[in-house]
Amino acid sequence: MGDQAVVSVWAGNHSEVTIRAWNRPTIQFDTDDESVQVIRRPLIFGTPQNPLSVAIPVQNIKIRDPVTGAILDSTIPPEDFPYAPDFRAGSHDSIRIVTGEGSHVTVMVPAGVAILDARVRGTGILTIDGYRGSTLFAIDSGGRMTLTNVASATFAQPMHGRLLIADSAFDRLRVRANSAALVFQHDRARNIEATTVTGPIVWDDGTFDAGLARFESIYGSIGIGVANGAQLEARSADGHVFGLWDKRTPLEARGDNEASARVDGGGPVVNAMSSHGNVFLYDGSLTTRRVVPPDWRRINATLRPPEPTPPASSYAPLPRRRRARGEDRVERRIEVGRGRAMVHHVQA
Repeated sequence: MGDQAVVSVWAGNHSEVTIRAWNRPTIQFDTDDESVQVIRRPLIFGTPQNPLSVAIPVQNIKIRDPVTGAILDSTIPPEDFPYAPDFRAGSHDSIRIVTGEGSHVTVMVPAGVAILDARVRGTGILTIDGYRGSTLFAIDSGGRMTLTNVASATFAQPMHGRLLIADSAFDRLRVRANSAALVFQHDRARNIEATTVTGPIVWDDGTFDAGLARFESIYGSIGIGVANGAQLEARSADGHVFGLWDKRTPLEARGDNEASARVDGGGPVVNAMSSHGNVFLYDGSLTTRRVVPPDWRRINATLRPPEPTPPASSYAPLPRRRRARGEDRVERRIEVGRGRAMVHHVQA
């Protein structure tokens, strides 16, 4: 790939996509989709057709009112996400890899690719590791999205499911979701804006540089755990604000639903706001605390991935019948598990 190349990886519903960065100037991919499409062509950016930003379209969503249980129609408004400032206008080498439904694809890309655009068109698993280029777009409708060791301007949109961003650094990070759980662990950010409709947000053992830091949800709870000095501002309309500190931290509470905390002497201002959920403020990581108060258990559980569902198993004995004296007995037992049925005959 040429300098400041653009790479797109688009997969169909129920697909599993893994993208890893390496120190080679080439792209390599493996997939089980025999109808995979690979399109390579130059793209010119900085024109009305391809501006130096991406228009994120409006998202039509459905939400469940937690009070009435009614299903409501709503929208997440459109917005614009600019490419990183070092992405220049002009012609760029580009490649697009497109796979169908239920596909598995692993892609190795140069670590400094200018734009990496990864999408699952539906529910799936998207994993990106080691990308350190200019701009990253990661989008799916549900499932699991994981970003590790990433350093770039990043837009992520997991509508449902779970997003984990770990051990990464961002000059600019925008994340928006409907019901997805947003989990950030050991990250650093200068400008971050994370919003959900019903999903929880947890920033755990993270670091903030001077800039914008805003976490907001309508129905979800928010947890902010900082590893450096920060000025935390928390507010909830219908919920409560809780604090849990290992270090002595000045806390100014204004009722049960609004508070300010100066951690390690203060620092960048971090805003956390939920309309109907609780807000939790703490220092360090919740995962290192052996005991958390009862009110904290749900937000603490958000940091832990859900347990895998065990395979179904059942035992269905046949109806017993009275046997004559001296008659051999045969029992037939059916077990269903791990995707297969096993029939055992036991001679008595």
